Amino acid sequence: MPLGVNDATNDAAVSPDAVAGCALFAGVAPTLGVGHSVALPDGATLWTFDAPLVAGGRADGVAGRLQLATGGCPGTLLDAVAALPATATDSDFATPLDLVRTGDDVWQFYETWRFAAGAPFGVKVVGRGVAKWDSQTGQFARGADLLWTADRPAYGQSALVDGAWVYAYGCEPAQDGWTRACYVARAPTLQVANVNAWQYATAVNQFTANPDDAQPILTGVGDLSIRRHPSGRLLATYILPLDTVLRVRSALGPTGPFSAPHALAQCQAATGSFCVGAVQHPELDPDAATVALTFARASFDPLPSDVTWPRLAYLALPAALP
Repeated sequence: MPLGVNDATNDAAVSPDAVAGCALFAGVAPTLGVGHSVALPDGATLWTFDAPLVAGGRADGVAGRLQLATGGCPGTLLDAVAALPATATDSDFATPLDLVRTGDDVWQFYETWRFAAGAPFGVKVVGRGVAKWDSQTGQFARGADLLWTADRPAYGQSALVDGAWVYAYGCEPAQDGWTRACYVARAPTLQVANVNAWQYATAVNQFTANPDDAQPILTGVGDLSIRRHPSGRLLATYILPLDTVLRVRSALGPTGPFSAPHALAQCQAATGSFCVGAVQHPELDPDAATVALTFARASFDPLPSDVTWPRLAYLALPAALP
């Protein structure tokens, strides 16, 4: 079957329930993004964010250890530090993408940006790479080379360890110019930082070493978050661009095929606002019937800082989801 199937019109009926979730790190900083998390070998949970939480200059990505109260909220942020130390070029900075753990190693996918006059918002993407967690310094050490240039899909927006492989998902605007077309690359778990080890999906369970031959695994969606759920199912969650509905699909494998979309809930957003994220955190899933997601509310107009804090929600999986 073809990889890219735009079946957004087959969406299950949108749930009338709106979810507010609970605010993480309330009062810590005005903007935190959504955040990604991973369970460290010592049992602690590490989160990374795309906004500076530490004082004293620019913080290229931020790592924080999270302590959650019984029931999952509210969160206390511990030991926030700059996660991705600045490069030698003052005009470059990095923002964190997703996290994976391979054995005792923890990897951070990241995006490198450059201040550029004339570019939209004054910045442009240089490329994307992966950095290894150093438990002694409490930082990620970036590799010497990027894995992907800016013209590739944003591999690392979501990442997954499945068997002997690390899968990195990346999305870009679809042909309609609005929704996303999402791709996947994979590398052996022991060669995550080796640019020549990555392969690119061309069909279900079929890969090539040539990134130019990559084909989308899913279209008509938003930026994906893909995780192996405690139920054993592979779940893909997302929010369509400028939308408020949190959606989920199940998959037979890391390259699909994927089920039709099902609505989980609507995020509580004021008129003129929308939500981003729907990022999964399986280490927080309480049972096989529930999924833990973070999202954030956004707008093109200024919003109060307490509105933009990341929010954690525990949502029941639809009974009809395969």
